[in-house]
Amino acid sequence: MDIHELKRQSDLSYDIAVAKRNALEKARSRQVMAYNGHLFRADAETICLVRTLKESLDTFCVLDTNRNPVEITDPTEFLEKLIGRNQESLNAYKQIYQTFTRKG
Repeated sequence: MDIHELKRQSDLSYDIAVAKRNALEKARSRQVMAYNGHLFRADAETICLVRTLKESLDTFCVLDTNRNPVEITDPTEFLEKLIGRNQESLNAYKQIYQTFTRKG
């Protein structure tokens, strides 16, 4: 490899890393959802917490993204919305990620 090929490869790697970081941040921001006038992050941690609490309680309180307590009166609906938003954001990220693997 000559120096120009190495520079091209280095620039491509850098561009991919920056684009991947930006796409991941966009996916994380898409995970924020509104429910009953509060904001929640539809990430794995929240989904696992809600699923665990739902197994033993009909209603429960969780903290929203602003650390305010929120009573969840319909855990099934809340969990479905969390999972839906999580998968929506991760599927969008997956599509963008696949373009990175084709470039590299």
